[in-house]
Amino acid sequence: AYGLESQCLPRTEIERRVAELLELVGLPEQGTKYPAQLSGGQQQRIALARAIATSPGLLLLDEPLSALDAKVRVHLRHEIKALQRRLGVTTVMVTHDQEEALSMADRIVVMNHGVIDQIGTPTEIYREPATLFVADFIGAMNRLPVVIVDADHVRLGQTVLQCRPHDLDAGAEATLAIRPEDVVPVEASGIRPKGGNRFDVTVHALEFLGSFWRAVLTGQAFGAVEVEADFSVNAIRRLDIADGMALSIELPVDRLHVFAGRDASGSDADG
Repeated sequence: AYGLESQCLPRTEIERRVAELLELVGLPEQGTKYPAQLSGGQQQRIALARAIATSPGLLLLDEPLSALDAKVRVHLRHEIKALQRRLGVTTVMVTHDQEEALSMADRIVVMNHGVIDQIGTPTEIYREPATLFVADFIGAMNRLPVVIVDADHVRLGQTVLQCRPHDLDAGAEATLAIRPEDVVPVEASGIRPKGGNRFDVTVHALEFLGSFWRAVLTGQAFGAVEVEADFSVNAIRRLDIADGMALSIELPVDRLHVFAGRDASGSDADG
């Protein structure tokens, strides 16, 4: 009630507003407790209620969920988003948690050493990264060193791949980027995929991550670079994929991003 008391509101009005806010954040019975008697998640809800008590036009949140455990964090981010939409208050939140940014934001600003690299919706940021830094920072990304051939082809070692159109000059060094979930295992049908971006690889390692498996792939075309691929549990079962086996994969043309240069510009960003 501190913000309300500083406005010199009548005690009855303050008590009414406090009860309303506690109900809003789902803690109607916790009004008489001290902070030490509340869980971490409850403390964050109370802090949020305190912040919106005076009906601000702008709400600023600086990593509000960083100190909470994973399950509480996921639960609270849904609650905060629902509450923000119910109240209609403009909210700016700073976070280094990419999943948190993607799930909560209407628009994301990715900053690299104080400079804005990209502004967009979560889908735009994830699927259409403007720079290699954004591509590397938001989600997992494979990066392969290539040389530009023309406006929609690059050379990886001795292999020419078709890729998304770009405006880089022929002969320039660049980075070819593709997300692990976009690497497609090819059925043993002998049919070449559209665009011809098919490679024979060896499964070097498999990591079970619950709803999918992450495979580390090596192949002659990739040189010393290891490629990560996320395969569904069903795909692993259907193709009987195992550590050490040979496999064919496709790199879909529309998922191959091309960026100038060979390295991301860092990993310290704000979203």
